[in-house]
Amino acid sequence: MAKSLIMSKDQVKFVQAKNPDRLVGVWVDHTNGAQHISVGSCEIPVGGEIPYHIHEKEEEVMYITGGRGIAITEGVEEEIKAGDLVFMPPGLRHQFKNTGDEVLTFMFFYGPPGPEQGIKKLG
Repeated sequence: MAKSLIMSKDQVKFVQAKNPDRLVGVWVDHTNGAQHISVGSCEIPVGGEIPYHIHEKEEEVMYITGGRGIAITEGVEEEIKAGDLVFMPPGLRHQFKNTGDEVLTFMFFYGPPGPEQGIKKLG
């Protein structure tokens, strides 16, 4: 029988990723029962960014929980801030940059899951 899951931030194993610097944690994936989705969070320091990247098969939703910055999708820049949601279909190159004066934080959701396993390998 499937089980529900309630987690707090202190239960998540975070990885301090380098080049560029950011703090990333995977909250939900196959290891705690998810079959069709994965969930994580990311904290980008002031002036930092996540690498410009692409997901060939996965959709990604990113919900901005704090700070401000820019989202770059296929070279087009748009401002993002706390309370915004970004949907990224498969096949589009994208990146976030922190252009604000505080940490840029967001939750990310992959469907189907998969890319979060690469994040776990960073640690």
